[in-house]
Amino acid sequence: MAPATANNQMKHMKRALILATAVGLSAAFPSASQAQPYAIAGDFNGWNNTASFNPGGGPSVYTNIMTGGTPGAWEGIKVIAVSGSWGLTYPGGNLEITYDPSGNNTLYFYPGSFSDGWLPLANRVGFVDPGNMSFELVGDFTTPNWDTDPKGQLTLKGNGVYTNTYVIATPGTHNFKFRTPGTWSDFNCGTDFSGGDPSNGTVTTTNANQAVLFQLDLPNGRWLAGSPAPAPVTNAVIFAVDMSAQLALGNFNPAADTVYVSGSFNNWPGTGPGALVLTNYPPYQGGSNTNIYYGTNNIVGLPVTTWLYKFTCSDSAYSGNGGYEPVANNRWFTLLAGNGTIAQAVANFGNVNVSDYLAQPVNVTFTVNMTNATTYPDGHVFDPQTDQVFINGNFNVGGWAAWNPIALAEMQNDPVGSEIYTYTATVPSGSLIQVDYKYGIAYASVTNYDNEAPAYDDHFRYIRATAGGAYTNAMDTFGNQYSEPDFGQLTSAGAGPGAVSVAWLGRPGVQLQVSTNLAGASWQSIAATDGTNWTAGFMSTNGWVSQTNGPATGSRRFYRLIQAW
Repeated sequence: MAPATANNQMKHMKRALILATAVGLSAAFPSASQAQPYAIAGDFNGWNNTASFNPGGGPSVYTNIMTGGTPGAWEGIKVIAVSGSWGLTYPGGNLEITYDPSGNNTLYFYPGSFSDGWLPLANRVGFVDPGNMSFELVGDFTTPNWDTDPKGQLTLKGNGVYTNTYVIATPGTHNFKFRTPGTWSDFNCGTDFSGGDPSNGTVTTTNANQAVLFQLDLPNGRWLAGSPAPAPVTNAVIFAVDMSAQLALGNFNPAADTVYVSGSFNNWPGTGPGALVLTNYPPYQGGSNTNIYYGTNNIVGLPVTTWLYKFTCSDSAYSGNGGYEPVANNRWFTLLAGNGTIAQAVANFGNVNVSDYLAQPVNVTFTVNMTNATTYPDGHVFDPQTDQVFINGNFNVGGWAAWNPIALAEMQNDPVGSEIYTYTATVPSGSLIQVDYKYGIAYASVTNYDNEAPAYDDHFRYIRATAGGAYTNAMDTFGNQYSEPDFGQLTSAGAGPGAVSVAWLGRPGVQLQVSTNLAGASWQSIAATDGTNWTAGFMSTNGWVSQTNGPATGSRRFYRLIQAW
C-alpha cells in the first residue's frame, strides 16, 4: 500500500508511463529467526507506518493487541517490514480484521517461509476470531458464478478455523476466494490472504462432481483447498531485461550499477539483500547485445500460482523509488503445473524506448480556448476581464507544481482581446515526449487552481516533432480533457499527376517504411521521416501530422509505420 498522501506528481507520472512495463527478480525468503524492526499500520492509527509492533512472542510469532475499536467494525491493517517505509508490507493488500464485542482484537504475524502446503507460503498475518462471524466460498464453480451460493457457506470448526466441503461439477483448475457473505467490502482473500490481492485462490479437480475440502484459518492467516495439500513444484524462472534505453538516457552506468529482480517470491527486497543479481556475461543466449541482463531463480511454490515482480537498479536515477523501475503495474508469471523452466521474454527496463524521451530541450507552446469555460466543481464562469489562466504539468522542471500562483505558470491572452491563451515552456532533455498537463482558472476567493476537471483528469499530448527545437501543440478547449494516440493513422491520397500523398501521425522514433511487394516483403526505412527530422505536414486535433509525396506510377508501393528506436 502506498501512503494515503501519495503526491500529485507521482500519480501523474504513473499515468504518463501507462505503456511502460515492469520487471522482476528473485531470492530466498528470510529465515523465521531473522528479527526485523517491524511496524504496524492501519485504519486504527491513521496508517502511521512508524508505529511500533509489539514483538511479544517474536521472532517466531509477533503479536499486537488492539483496543478501543468499534465492535463488529471492519478495518484495514498491514505489517510494515521496515519502520517508516512502504516498500515491503505484509500481506500485499490490506488484511481486513474486525473487533470483538469489547472493541478488542489481537493480530498475529508469522515471518519467514512455510512448507506445510497452506497459503500464503511466507509471512502470514492472522487475527483472533471474535465470534459471531460467517464466511463463504465464491468462485467460478459456485452457483451463480462468483456470487453467494447457499452451498458455499463455511462452518466454524473452532479456534477460528472455518471449513466447507464443496462438490465441484467439472474437472479442471478453478478460481475462488473466501469472503464475508454477500460483500467484497469486508474480509476477502485470495492467494495473499488480503482483500487487495488481485490473484485468486486456485484448486484443481480431476473428476466430475469431486468433493473438495476448503479450510480458512483466521488466527494463522492461512487457507487450504483440497486435502491433502497439493505438492509444491520447482520452476527455474529466467528473468531478462534490456538496459539499452536507460544507458542511452544516462540513467544506467554498466561499470558501476547493478540490475536486480525483486518480487513477491523474495519479499520485495528492492536492491537490498535477497534481490536476484542479474548479469550481462556471457551475452544473453549467445547474442551480441551486452545490455541485456539476465538471471535464473529456482522458485518453489504451489502449482499454477501467480507471482509478482519488477526489475530494480542501483543507479541514483531510481533512488527515489527504492530502485524500482518507474512503472505503475507489476510484472507477473505463473508457476507451471509441474517442475520445469519458465523463460520470461526480454523486457525493457521501465518498458520505455530511448525515443520515449527528449534527446534535446524543446520549446513547447500550449494553447487553450477559454470561451464559455467553467470551473469544476463549482461552475464559475470564466471572466476574461478579471480572471487568470494557469497551466501545470509534467513538463515543469521537477514535475507537477503546487496549484497556487507562486508555483504555476500564467498563460497570456494571444491575440489580445480574444479568449485564446498561450504559454511556451522549455521542456528539458530527458523528459517524456508525452506531456501530461492541466489548466486552471484563478478568480476571486479561490485558492486551489486545480479546477478544470476532477483530480487526475488531464490532457495528454505528444511532442511529435523536435527539429528546430520548437513544437506547438494542437489547441485545447478548457474542460475537454483530450488524450492523443501515440502514433499511426497512416493514410494515402492522390497528390496530382504521378504522385501520391502519404500522411501519418508520427513522433520521435517512428519512421515511415516502404516496400514494393508484400509477398516476402523487404521493408526499407525512410529515416528522414522520423519525428526528430521531419517538418513537412499539417496540424490536426492530434497534433502535427507528417506528410510526404511518393510516386504513383510504376511498381506498387506499400507503406507502414514502425517505432525504430
